[in-house]
Amino acid sequence: MFPGRRAWLKQTLQRLAFPVLRRWRSWCGPGPERGGVPRGVFREKTELEQGRVEGGVMADGQMLPALREGSEIVACGLGQAEFASWAALWTRRDSAHLVGSSWIHVDAAGRACYEAMYGQQAYGDPVWNPRGGEKAQEFAGDWTSLGSRWNRGTNYYHWITDGLTRLIYLPFFPAETGILVPSGMAAFAQDSLKLLGLWERVRVTEGRHLEIENYWFAGPMVLSGCANPLGMKWLRDVYGLPSEGGSGHRKIFVSRRGTKRDLTNMNDIERVLAAEGWDVLEPGELSFREQIETFRDARVIVGLHGAGMTNLLWAPIGVRVLELMPRTFRNGCYEAISLVLGHRHEVLLCPADSRGNLILTSDLLQRVLAWGQEG
Repeated sequence: MFPGRRAWLKQTLQRLAFPVLRRWRSWCGPGPERGGVPRGVFREKTELEQGRVEGGVMADGQMLPALREGSEIVACGLGQAEFASWAALWTRRDSAHLVGSSWIHVDAAGRACYEAMYGQQAYGDPVWNPRGGEKAQEFAGDWTSLGSRWNRGTNYYHWITDGLTRLIYLPFFPAETGILVPSGMAAFAQDSLKLLGLWERVRVTEGRHLEIENYWFAGPMVLSGCANPLGMKWLRDVYGLPSEGGSGHRKIFVSRRGTKRDLTNMNDIERVLAAEGWDVLEPGELSFREQIETFRDARVIVGLHGAGMTNLLWAPIGVRVLELMPRTFRNGCYEAISLVLGHRHEVLLCPADSRGNLILTSDLLQRVLAWGQEG
């Protein structure tokens, strides 16, 4: 079965089972006011529209530019173009309870916020995992949160797209509003906040039940795994990247080592690329600042599908991108970044083993080398 169809079938079955499973789990332990499972779901957008909560909508939807024929965004089958009606919004709530490892806030009736769970992705949120009661950690004053199911500060892609972009709402919050982040954050996540001058406002916590005096909910900009045009523009602005086209001089090959979906013949490939003037990089070995500075000088980027390709965000507008992707694991998230930013992006599907490790044959290597010589 086509990989995208398998993903669609799995998600469909989970969504159908979700209402029954959710209701059963809410009966199995303490309620959310004691750190337990929520009693249902509510939508902040509805609360805003009916005037029951303070807040605002920054965008009532975000459209991708027109997709090219054969786009990976569609071909991967993950629904990554299905977010045109997603609202980018913020709200304020008094004495809010945040529960679960994803820190989902609940309303007075104990229902979990739909938007905090990424809407249609709510069925997989860990807030529905049964657990015992946990005494709330109390936070006085004004606080917002960057924590979520997708954002624990350890994955580069999710931290930037699902986490940092939520800071776009800070101008609507009181100036002293603190920022809650999960424990165990990687150095790049910490550095990204330090570069913005926000680290003094950060509180690291391990809790799974937080009670906030004044909670300022910064809604996810879009469904996880989808491109968010508004958030990407904000990222380039706050880190000083130009909004117009530019040009770099570096041919960058984004490598992966010691993980799944790397190259089976990486050593041989790296020697060939180095002889042809490519910079072979593992972005995870660079600091956050170094990743921005490196990719802003790119002329051509070729890379293995993985979090390192998130650095397309910092590249000059219109850079040429070739993404090497295993046939058994397809995803259009980096094509979507390129589409929004105006990069010239193509996907090169490669044979792979059972773990998703790519096999770059000689003819495919020639495609890579030619990509660096064109344009």
